[in-house]
Amino acid sequence: MLKFFLFSSYILNALSQTTLPLVGGSRDVNNCLVSAGYTWCESSQNCIRQWETPCKDNYINCNDCLTQQRNGINIACPEKCDMIAIDPIAVDSMPPVYYPPAPMPTPQPVVSPEPPVSPEPPVSPRPASGSNEPTVVNPFIRTPCPDVMCMMYCPYGHMTDSNDCQMCQCNDPPHINECPLTQPSCDRYQFVCPKITEITHCNMDGIDGYTTYQLSLVVQPNMNIKNIYAIYGNNEDSLTMHFPPAYQSSLYKGQNIGGVSDYMISMFPDTQFDSWLTIGLTNGDPQGTLSSIGIDFTQWDESTSLEVNNGAVFWMDPSNTDLTDQGNEIVIAQLTIPTYSMETIVVNVQGKTIDYLPHDVKGKSWTEKNILFPIVPPVYNVPDTVPENCVSWFDGCNTCSTNNGVLGGCTRMMCFREDTPRCLQYTANVISGH
Repeated sequence: MLKFFLFSSYILNALSQTTLPLVGGSRDVNNCLVSAGYTWCESSQNCIRQWETPCKDNYINCNDCLTQQRNGINIACPEKCDMIAIDPIAVDSMPPVYYPPAPMPTPQPVVSPEPPVSPEPPVSPRPASGSNEPTVVNPFIRTPCPDVMCMMYCPYGHMTDSNDCQMCQCNDPPHINECPLTQPSCDRYQFVCPKITEITHCNMDGIDGYTTYQLSLVVQPNMNIKNIYAIYGNNEDSLTMHFPPAYQSSLYKGQNIGGVSDYMISMFPDTQFDSWLTIGLTNGDPQGTLSSIGIDFTQWDESTSLEVNNGAVFWMDPSNTDLTDQGNEIVIAQLTIPTYSMETIVVNVQGKTIDYLPHDVKGKSWTEKNILFPIVPPVYNVPDTVPENCVSWFDGCNTCSTNNGVLGGCTRMMCFREDTPRCLQYTANVISGH
């Protein structure tokens, strides 16, 4: 921080030497920036703030300077004056109080015959010039924040130090979830929770006019679950598995299980948005780990939904996998559907329990039925810092032009501190003319 103040002093001294008018406020005949509190000191031949920098024009000696301070005149005295005993006749003996210390507890009488503990060293607000003795800081006295003039514009405000005083460092942009996605409820399910993830970005960067989602199941803890080995539809129990019409890559026609390999995507980028079903695998299934029965994938395209009444996608060997391999979030499908369309996917799922034995005829499994994935299209979340109908925005320091909530050009005034940001002029108040 000291380096910054030295740098600021250097810049301000340099500015005071030029005759060109500068942005920031009015100046006096000595080119001192009056709007920033600067006045001319004849004895030092420099522009100063009289409450920060001592100027011999303002006092005769230390007693005179300190007396003026006691009488309410806001001038700085030389550092050595703080160490000089003041004539009690000339000034009031009561010292000025800037920040009163917190009340101290009432001392209790000494009961023990032990010798008293040595008192803490006295608090010295400022060591004598040239002294090597450390300064003892009183935690009850809050140091006032200096009037910092930052030579930069910060659109998200300035950082503060441990004393909550402004520093000339900009805050990082706030994290904004640009396209929040509504997640399905988990209240009605016992073993797994449905989850939807957008693969495209805010309905963009995919197939034109389409948005790509992945559906997954998050395994609930402490439910004795070994794995998920099947997603299915069963007409006998009225458990239809439903997927809406979805985009099918013409280059990957017929490959509807296990996802698409990275090699295929590198050769044909559109295949990364293909629609498919799976249980955990997303980069293709060259080993034939997954299979399906009773599902006619040839009927599933952009105009026809996939209805499974007596079929399934399943692991060929259910005993050969567990959550160590699958993880606690298991992808079961990828869908590319028309942007802004609202669909509800219905899935039934089955898995083995941890105490399952491969040769157990009955087997031990768990089932979750009619799991719903309601898709609500993501909508771009415009940050609401600047109203869309605002055409002139005050950010707490500078005034900026705006267009539909987006900041344009801003002034670059040097400010002591930041004020409350607000809109200065709205669209309705702008008078058009010819």
